Amino acid sequence: MPAVRHGDLVVSAGMTPRVDGRLTHRGRVGDEVTVEQAQRAAATAVANALSAVVDLAGAERLERVVHLAVYVNAAPGFEEHTTVADGASARLRELLGDAGAASRAAVGVTSLPGGACVEVVLTCGLAGA
Repeated sequence: MPAVRHGDLVVSAGMTPRVDGRLTHRGRVGDEVTVEQAQRAAATAVANALSAVVDLAGAERLERVVHLAVYVNAAPGFEEHTTVADGASARLRELLGDAGAASRAAVGVTSLPGGACVEVVLTCGLAGA
């Protein structure tokens, strides 16, 4: 399921940086993928997650993003997880203004599905639920 609603919350599935069903960035950040490329990938992934939330709940019901989790496929020794996650945060603020500001986790992992460099999960609050 791309997103699930429970009460006044919607949680997206983990979304990777896909455009037209194709993964745009593969590899470990700090090796095959630069921080700047990973930031762009995080922006794409968060837009995909937001689309899943809106598809389920409707744009008119979306009140705000409550939490953003960004998983970074990190090379050994990589420590700029939050800088990568900034790409997703900036995209949310661009799309939603202050409603896109959320608590956030940036987590380094050793691999992601399909070799994606990032994966994003959103938790959003709904108005009038």
